[in-house]
Amino acid sequence: MTYEEFHPYSFTDAAGQPQGMSIDIMRRIADTAGRKVVFLPNRNPAGMLEELRSGAAEVTSLLALTPERLAAGLATQKLGAFELQVFVRGSGSIQNLGDLTGTTVGVVRGSFAISGARLIPFANLVEFETTDDLILPLLTGEIDAVVSAHNSFLMRLRMAEVEDRIAPLSPPLVTSAYGFVVAADNEPLRAQLNAAIDSSISAEFLAKLEQTWFGRSRTLWDNVLVRWGLLISAAMLAAILVLGYWFFYYRNQSAELTRDRASDQLLIGALDEVAAAIVIFDSDLKAIHWNHGFEVIFPSMVPSLKKGATMRQMILQSYFDGTIQNDLSDAEILKKVDGIIEALHRGQSEMRKVRTQDGRVFQARDVRLGAGHFASLRVDVTQLQHQQDTIAQQAVSLEVANEELRTFSAIAAHDLKAPLFSLLNLIEFMAEDMEEAGITLPQDVEANWLQMERLSHRMMRLVQDLLVYTTTQSESHRSEVIEPSPRLQEVLDLAGPREGIEVIIEANMPHLRVNPIAFDMVMRNLIVNALQHHDRNRGTIILSAQSDGDVVTLSLQDDGPGIPEEHREQIFAPFHRLSASTEGSGLGLAFVKKTVESWGGNVQVRPAQPRGAVFEVSFPRSAMQSETVDLRQTAG
Repeated sequence: MTYEEFHPYSFTDAAGQPQGMSIDIMRRIADTAGRKVVFLPNRNPAGMLEELRSGAAEVTSLLALTPERLAAGLATQKLGAFELQVFVRGSGSIQNLGDLTGTTVGVVRGSFAISGARLIPFANLVEFETTDDLILPLLTGEIDAVVSAHNSFLMRLRMAEVEDRIAPLSPPLVTSAYGFVVAADNEPLRAQLNAAIDSSISAEFLAKLEQTWFGRSRTLWDNVLVRWGLLISAAMLAAILVLGYWFFYYRNQSAELTRDRASDQLLIGALDEVAAAIVIFDSDLKAIHWNHGFEVIFPSMVPSLKKGATMRQMILQSYFDGTIQNDLSDAEILKKVDGIIEALHRGQSEMRKVRTQDGRVFQARDVRLGAGHFASLRVDVTQLQHQQDTIAQQAVSLEVANEELRTFSAIAAHDLKAPLFSLLNLIEFMAEDMEEAGITLPQDVEANWLQMERLSHRMMRLVQDLLVYTTTQSESHRSEVIEPSPRLQEVLDLAGPREGIEVIIEANMPHLRVNPIAFDMVMRNLIVNALQHHDRNRGTIILSAQSDGDVVTLSLQDDGPGIPEEHREQIFAPFHRLSASTEGSGLGLAFVKKTVESWGGNVQVRPAQPRGAVFEVSFPRSAMQSETVDLRQTAG
């Protein structure tokens, strides 16, 4: 069995042995089935599935049974469910899932939580290496929320003793059943595992394991200091009866000090669990505590901390000894550090980014903790910074590529215009010559001649529109109110009807406000797609539209072979073709989807009855509201 480091479901302990709820379940199943199990560690779910496909492993640890994973292997019986939960600061302003729009959300890299977090509208996802890495950024406000498996994250909060400061939002964001995944070609093993599950894995066994690995929520009585405080309070209450009011006053003072100490210990325990560099200072900014992460990240500064260095001395040391990259003079460094200390005393906390000489990038923040303490936080964001740098570089490259593409399109359209113009003139000259010579064409030849002339004009219009389209910087800037019905007839002429296939265009469709050139290209791609993939000599394609509430939907229905359900999403991917026997690059439907979404609509496909497919393109209702004004202006 291959397993991932996903504490406490599966992980490798300090002795190098596999542990966790998933491991215990598999050991019990293997014992029942009379099988020996060898555990192979892996970094993440994708790695486990790769080992499954390569034959390096026969079964994975517990996984959420998503469609992608079920496509890679065979699932056993469901043993429970992962609940993806959103966690926020208990004292924060986020009270429900609706408040999450546009927030910064932390997730563990490569986890199932990423797909759930993408359900939050306009969320800015920040990926961390481990679950523990999520706690401090959430406590300090660097991220607004965390999306993680409910039980595992709650367990980490309990271990860090900050469960009372972070709260889950209800309901869960996603609930996904989980089970083991067996290699796709090993049905006998799945059957054997399912039989063992039926005979040895009961609800009581799973509940006991869950409490063993996840624990339970702490109560007030679990706190040793609270229990001692209650005993002391009882003793002091008896003393109050003897000593009177003054002893009562001092008892209250003692209880308050006890609570303060308990809070300090709670915070220190949480900081020691977080993989970040953290130093706690007293009211004089003298270092009194630092976590293990600081010793690992900045080992050269530990001796100074042990000697009781102040925050000012620590920051100055990082600049003067070359730990932090900078091109400041000594005077400028002193001025900068003094400014940080002065701002901190005024209660101001500024997030800044620092780079070390070895190429690492840290988010640095110095904050006040209550009335008598301060803290310096240094979080390693090197990988995130590299990603941001890569994205910025890619954005520049993409803009260059787009500009080159626009230039190429303009040149291509311009070069096509000249021979088309010559063709139109040649048709006109030939018609004049035949009229002067008194030549009368047969009826069928004359019909073909007129069709050739009409299509040549359509082609010239298309090239002219393409020239305009390539110079348009914004879709909304070129939008117009159009009548779909007659325009679709022109689109059909350019698409080239197929003999035996009747195309019916509904009259009096609702007016639309769109970029007309983009509309033509979208509909021509859909019509050509339906004509090319029709599997019979005779058939019908129907174009219609309807208005429903906030949207207008234009439908193209054919009676061809239809599209299997498993391919209805894939057909919109670039270069995806259902059949190698039809012409095309596989880019048509990808262009349709991208263009339709750019104007705020969407495109989807569903089966037609009794056969065939229906492509539906939606247009925002706001476009129709704008249309009313434009039509009145036109009529006036």
